[in-house]
Amino acid sequence: MAAKKPQAAEAPKYPISELIAQSKAIFGVNPEVVAGAVHGIDVTGDEFTVDEVKGLIEAFLKRKVK
Repeated sequence: MAAKKPQAAEAPKYPISELIAQSKAIFGVNPEVVAGAVHGIDVTGDEFTVDEVKGLIEAFLKRKVK
């Protein structure tokens, strides 16, 4: 029989307010950048993984200015 693969642990989720407050240490950007990246997204009471917010930040920084 084949050995079962261990299931990957689900990444922990954090309130957006904590991610913004710790943005310099976690993402290497100012809190304003994280706030801009999640602007327009309903984040009230939502929790995100670090990878989700990293993706939002990357997309925000690559967005063209109108």
